[in-house]
Amino acid sequence: MRKSALPAFLLCLLATSCAKDAAELAQDVGVIPAGCGANGARMQATIDGASYCASAHVHAIGTDDAVVVTGVDLAGNTLVLQADTLGVGDHLISEAQNGLLYMHMGTAYVVGPQQTGTLSITQHDPAARALKASFNASVYNEASGATRAVQGDIDVVYSE
Repeated sequence: MRKSALPAFLLCLLATSCAKDAAELAQDVGVIPAGCGANGARMQATIDGASYCASAHVHAIGTDDAVVVTGVDLAGNTLVLQADTLGVGDHLISEAQNGLLYMHMGTAYVVGPQQTGTLSITQHDPAARALKASFNASVYNEASGATRAVQGDIDVVYSE
């Protein structure tokens, strides 16, 4: 009995040591791209030190004057960046302009009245409707008062 249990144990050990998480498996079979997104369809961030990648969905819609980028990760967490100003350079993120919203497990975090951040537009091509930018801000949940630090970047082609 002891000899027959050893091969089964070794087989289980081998199977569990080769296990991959859902994102790695999806990347391996081509369901989602390796890395975070692709050129023209990328939104990634670090939220309180944890990596965020909008690998389930990235959508950007806008005009020559403003763009809204929405990203959803595989767990359903959503990050929305509203760029009210598209000129190359640094712009203020506040409660009133260039908004940022993070939805984590149904809990909304927004830029509050006493908080600001920075939106740095590095490229905007209105003819190609391409936008590249980085952003950082502190967002908070009004009900709990909890805050989260968000730093990220986008590389999107937006539709009108």
